[in-house]
Amino acid sequence: MTSEDKIYLKRPHRGSLFFCILFSLAFAMISCGDGEEPDQTKFDISENTLFPLTTFQGEAQGTTYSVRYINDSIVYKTAVDSILDAFDKDLSGWREGSLINRLNDFQRTDTVFAFVDSTKYFSVIFDVSREIWQKTDGAFDPTVFPLVELWGFGHKAPEEVSPEKVEEMLNLVSMEPANIDMIEMFRDGYFYEETQIRKGQGQVKLDFNAIAQGYSIDLLGDYLQEQGVNDFMIELGGEVLCKGINQDGRAWRLAIDKPVDLSEQRQFQALLDVENKAVATSGSYRKFREIDGKKYSHAIDPRTGYPVTHNLLSATVLAKTCGEADAYATAFLVMGADRAMEWIDANPEAGLEAYFIMDEEGSFKTIMSKSLEDKIMEL
Repeated sequence: MTSEDKIYLKRPHRGSLFFCILFSLAFAMISCGDGEEPDQTKFDISENTLFPLTTFQGEAQGTTYSVRYINDSIVYKTAVDSILDAFDKDLSGWREGSLINRLNDFQRTDTVFAFVDSTKYFSVIFDVSREIWQKTDGAFDPTVFPLVELWGFGHKAPEEVSPEKVEEMLNLVSMEPANIDMIEMFRDGYFYEETQIRKGQGQVKLDFNAIAQGYSIDLLGDYLQEQGVNDFMIELGGEVLCKGINQDGRAWRLAIDKPVDLSEQRQFQALLDVENKAVATSGSYRKFREIDGKKYSHAIDPRTGYPVTHNLLSATVLAKTCGEADAYATAFLVMGADRAMEWIDANPEAGLEAYFIMDEEGSFKTIMSKSLEDKIMEL
């Protein structure tokens, strides 16, 4: 690694479990230094790059996104915004009238919640979520939402937390078909006519925040590749998908934040070279609720009903898809570093790599997948 490589820095992110977003210093200078609006597009043909770079930014899912790619002067911002808007209509818990909010408000158990899943966003995420829930023995579970609300990290005002209330909400948490199930009705064997969700308990609620942003990035990546764009980096809400090479003909380089409080000066823990991988980071140290003088992390273990108490502060995961990286980063944050690394070693077919930052008696300790040792430089 050389100091001349461009570095895509992580910055704090609001509205999700993930604490970082990746931006280019070079891009920050050309897009913001002249006072232009952040969603405007730049086509960088400077002499310092091997390939022309198209970049644009925008807002979505309560945060911002950035897209950059080489060898194509066509700007796909309108299409990207359209995809993200359609995605939010299905899966945004913060969008009034979204499909997932209507499902969460539906409390009948004597009939089903039925809808036409024309985009397939919901059905795909439901299936992938159940699969990861099974593989992680419940460390990743989208039905954790009642507990999220109980601990004061959801849409409602915080409630008084008691062991009895935790147990009550914990009984609603499970991706078992008896608790919540999805049935897809086919027409002519080719198209979904109707998707049905049946709840075993009316108060069961879904929260796909720990996978939705990653999956939406995968959708954008699929779209760019359909347009013939194969060298790109997409970032949204702290999740990143890198394909091919950057404008300098090298792997995309990202910087990982040191897990310090937002009130402190920003620091970086490591630099990471990424090619044809997705990256997601989940952290447990910046979002808390204080109860009786004790801080409780927003990272809640769906298996116990309580926020995690181990020393893992930050879990960065590399995967084939951003949806997987997103979900497994959350699962590993719940498991803790040692158990998570054991899981990765025992499941090589998942194709995951990880970089963990832990608090060890006030100092930072890191462990990583062996395959990352030649791709990462600790600072």
